[in-house]
Amino acid sequence: MKTIAKYFTITILASLTSFYVNAQVKTPCSTDDANKRMETLYPNEVRNAKELLEAETIAFSENRSSSAVIYTIPVVFHILHTYGTENISDAQIEDAVNILTRDYNKQNADTANIVSAFQGIAANVGIVFKLAKLDPQGNCTNGIDRIYTPLTNIADDDAKLNVWDRSKYLNIWVAKGIASGAAGYSMYPSSVATSFGAAVDGIMILHNYVGSIGTGSTSRSRALTHEVGHWLNLAHLWGSSNTPGVTTNCSLTDNVSDTPPTIGWTSCNLNGASCGSPIDNVQNYMEYSYCSNMFTNGQKTRLLAALTSNTASRNNLWKTANLTATGVNTNTVCIPDADFYAASPQVCVNSNVNFIDNTTLAAATSWSWSFPGGSPSTSASQSPTVQYAAPGTYSVSLTVGNSSGSNSITKNSYVVVLPSTADITIPSFTESFESLSINAASNWSINNVDGGNAWFITSTAGYTGSKSMKLNNITSSVGSTDEFITPSMDLTQFANPRLYYRVAYASLTGTGNQPNSLQILSSVDCGQTWGARRTYSETTLATVAAQNSAFTPTTPSQWRQDNINLSLFAGYSNIQFKFKFESGEGNNVYIDDINIDHTTALTETESLKNNFRIFPNPALNDAVVYFSTEETSKVSVKVIDVLGKTVYSKSMGDLNAGNHNIILNKEILNTAGVYFVQLSINDLLVTQKLIFN
Repeated sequence: MKTIAKYFTITILASLTSFYVNAQVKTPCSTDDANKRMETLYPNEVRNAKELLEAETIAFSENRSSSAVIYTIPVVFHILHTYGTENISDAQIEDAVNILTRDYNKQNADTANIVSAFQGIAANVGIVFKLAKLDPQGNCTNGIDRIYTPLTNIADDDAKLNVWDRSKYLNIWVAKGIASGAAGYSMYPSSVATSFGAAVDGIMILHNYVGSIGTGSTSRSRALTHEVGHWLNLAHLWGSSNTPGVTTNCSLTDNVSDTPPTIGWTSCNLNGASCGSPIDNVQNYMEYSYCSNMFTNGQKTRLLAALTSNTASRNNLWKTANLTATGVNTNTVCIPDADFYAASPQVCVNSNVNFIDNTTLAAATSWSWSFPGGSPSTSASQSPTVQYAAPGTYSVSLTVGNSSGSNSITKNSYVVVLPSTADITIPSFTESFESLSINAASNWSINNVDGGNAWFITSTAGYTGSKSMKLNNITSSVGSTDEFITPSMDLTQFANPRLYYRVAYASLTGTGNQPNSLQILSSVDCGQTWGARRTYSETTLATVAAQNSAFTPTTPSQWRQDNINLSLFAGYSNIQFKFKFESGEGNNVYIDDINIDHTTALTETESLKNNFRIFPNPALNDAVVYFSTEETSKVSVKVIDVLGKTVYSKSMGDLNAGNHNIILNKEILNTAGVYFVQLSINDLLVTQKLIFN
């Protein structure tokens, strides 16, 4: 019989789970959803504020002076980051502010491309945007507030941290991912009119939709112009909905007299006439066309009416006293606030450590580094490279300066240097956490990335004995990352090494919009780089049915043993493993009995049976066969009833390495009873009973 060359795991699941992917933008703007949420929470307050603002807008239109007035708005950007690409540069933020000002003053060069039908009503709104120079406490600032938080991965209103007084500043939060899947969203003034809205008033936007340089791009650089339009009471051109392109939008209105009715555009059709009008204003900033370059005069009136209304304190922003309080008209240069990080603070002896200057508040013009125990021991470079010849932990100091002064920071025990030889060289390794202490002497380490909950050794649950490694994920912040790392090991004595471990996990009922994930990674360079060996999703991690409270495994059956083939590392003398958990809306997770061995290696069939399960069993609804392969494999599945009749058979052909699903729905399992699910991978068979109710 032909067998597969590499291990695989199979899991029978009872439901499909949707996964949120930060990089995928589902919709350009979720402003309408955000405003409807506020209307649901505060219906009377929002309705009254909306009626008042509409009345003020009409009055402003009737009584507006023809004299040109320039309105200056102080702005603060809150950069939500974990030191990734979302931690965009000062230059990218300044570029975004310049684009805003050009767009709102009709100074954008692409006004020359406005179609003739709208050239005559393209508006110079007359709003200037400036980064704040004084913060709410009167301290010097550059208008950029950098906040380290894992909430940047799935940002929503809860990620609107450190809000500055909305009567003095336009707050803009920049994130890596938005929970709704949108590129950005804002709030109408009426939706946040009273005190309940002060903590969420502002704009949330993805980092790669900010500015035209850095992670931004010219094609996405008008997204912020669009969101500021919402913040100043402009609806989408087709009205207050988020479904452009449908004919029912022709009956909606954006309450602007000179924007023709439209279904809404997601492409740049300059000849579009979707609701019987001569031509649609496809190039309007409040469209999704990605060729936007104008506001209309009617929109200008509505924008300025909101800006001169007391609703949500918009009318205080541009007052002379506030411009003084926020310092926007001064040329103050702050003293820089020193900060840095290392590309990899854990390395082998004599390996390079690359340091990155992360100074904020103002650009530094001088750098003075101190590296006790390192070579060089000092540096005046902005981004130096250092080596350490002896194992240990090392502190690093940085002093930065400019014409206004200097500032220093020291990070104690920041660099961890490991020996190039393994900590463990015995023929096999087993750890059940019964007597282990996590410290430098044991060479185990905990990496508490975000400062919240962390992995720890618990005495309340264990497969072997009474202890295991646990993460209190049920109380962790969504988006947080927590890691624990094993000592380094010598695998040269292993002919066919495998990493074994036991896991126990239950999903949390009533959640799942933001799933958890667990990765097991390996490093052969003392942690300088890591490669993923196994990745679990919310569903593939679960070992028992979902729980409605904090999960603690109480029986051996609630644990599952998994293993990873390490044949590719058989000749390596220094390998470490990292267990990395990314928190979503889920339950506690436990790891026990980590060991490396080859003498107890299971046959492929035994390994398959170890990981073959039906979850839950009995099944009430659709079942999903989940499996993964490490190489291209021929796969087929059969479902057989108790009489031996094949009720379902499917050949999936040659599947590439990776994760795959086979859905067994009610049309297949149309009768309650007992079934046998048989999966074949490269002619290796495994069968297990499934009870369908």
